[in-house]
Amino acid sequence: MKSDSAFANRFGAKVSLAGSGEGLFLVIARLSDPAPRVRALGGQVVMRLNGTKLMARMGLNQALTLLKEPGIDKVGGVHLDVERYHKFLAAQRGGGAPSV
Repeated sequence: MKSDSAFANRFGAKVSLAGSGEGLFLVIARLSDPAPRVRALGGQVVMRLNGTKLMARMGLNQALTLLKEPGIDKVGGVHLDVERYHKFLAAQRGGGAPSV
């Protein structure tokens, strides 16, 4: 599903919701570790940020279901610019500032 609304076009926004496939989502819980809930829905924890925040790989339908769970504050899609990420990693290994 794509958005071609006047509002989106005015600001150069491109909105696209894929019906299938997986994406990367930031999951934030109120008080407890959201990992068991992510896994129960068939998602995969990719990175833990702290005890209540993590990055997960899952489908959009799973993410929307997770958002309705009690104790879950936010589930938001994340876009990772792979080229910038690799530059960042290289800078971390080399000790220099990233050039992005």
